[in-house]
Amino acid sequence: MHGKLYVHLFPSAKVKIGDNLYFSSGWGINALCANKRGMIYATHDACISIGDNVGMSSTVLWSHKKITIGNHVKIGGNCILIDTDAHNMDFLLRRSPSTDWGVSAPVTIEDDVFIGMNCVILKGVTIGARSIIAAGSVVTKSIPADCVAGGNPAKVIKRLSK
Repeated sequence: MHGKLYVHLFPSAKVKIGDNLYFSSGWGINALCANKRGMIYATHDACISIGDNVGMSSTVLWSHKKITIGNHVKIGGNCILIDTDAHNMDFLLRRSPSTDWGVSAPVTIEDDVFIGMNCVILKGVTIGARSIIAAGSVVTKSIPADCVAGGNPAKVIKRLSK
């Protein structure tokens, strides 16, 4: 850990971190992050699982259900992985003084994935093993293994040879 990381866990949340996690966060650690701090945020009964040999810079992991990150994953500066809408699509429900989480679905990042800086990975997405997500992408649908994907919304650009 380099820098300060915000951690907010509801009492029933679970976080599992494998061996050799590298997480940089905040002032002057990674020039690509504009000094933004990373965060791990998990609500009631949420589960965040991070595999072995994972590196990330000023990443936000926001889970209402489940975020799973495999082994040997690299996540570029300022990325956000979120498994919930965070608010309901129905405006009447958003008027409630209590938080409504909207729709949630697990996020899975398989082994050896590289996610470029400033990406957003949304609910229900699986990124297949060894795939690369181009910088600045918004991933709204699952990406198969061994692909390069990018854009908003992210689409497969090319297949990688094994």
